[in-house]
Amino acid sequence: MKRHTIAVFLMSVALAAAALPYAWAQTGSNLIVAGKSIGQTHLGRNGAVDLAKLPKADADDSGMGRYRSVWLSKARGGRTDTLYIYSVANDPRDIQPRKGVSIWLIRVTSPWYRTSDGLSTGSTLPRILHRFPGARATDQSQTLYDDAKQGIAFEFAGRATAGSPCIAIMVHPPGNVNLATAQDVNEILRANRLHP
Repeated sequence: MKRHTIAVFLMSVALAAAALPYAWAQTGSNLIVAGKSIGQTHLGRNGAVDLAKLPKADADDSGMGRYRSVWLSKARGGRTDTLYIYSVANDPRDIQPRKGVSIWLIRVTSPWYRTSDGLSTGSTLPRILHRFPGARATDQSQTLYDDAKQGIAFEFAGRATAGSPCIAIMVHPPGNVNLATAQDVNEILRANRLHP
């Protein structure tokens, strides 16, 4: 009887340990929350705190109290993932150093970032629309789909079809905002003499 109890206990511990990485991944530093955050970076007026946790951006474009920053990360297979953050100075006088900054848009291309139900870059349009039925095409070419009410948007490399993989996910405050496309990110990289 004791051996059976010990075996059941050990099996329970092993199953719990196996589930931990998945559970952590869905609540940890790679969670996408529509209208709120991607990983440890949050939308809102306390953006300076989150930005201070990040290394220096690889490229940026700033002026008139608006900041577009890009971080690059080499991924497996030679792919380069990007993190893009659009922020605005809380003080219109743009006093340096930036102390009060609001983050208005966070964009990622890495499939490591996921929603609680597993959506990430690489997810297809039908799967995205199943989870975010309010997402609508925002452009004539149908490469951007935004669920403005929930504050999450998805970019596709070309016209989105049933099999098209998403190439970027963005979170923003609920409502209509300017989204950042791969072209926008590439322009910042080129302006900083970095090749996309």
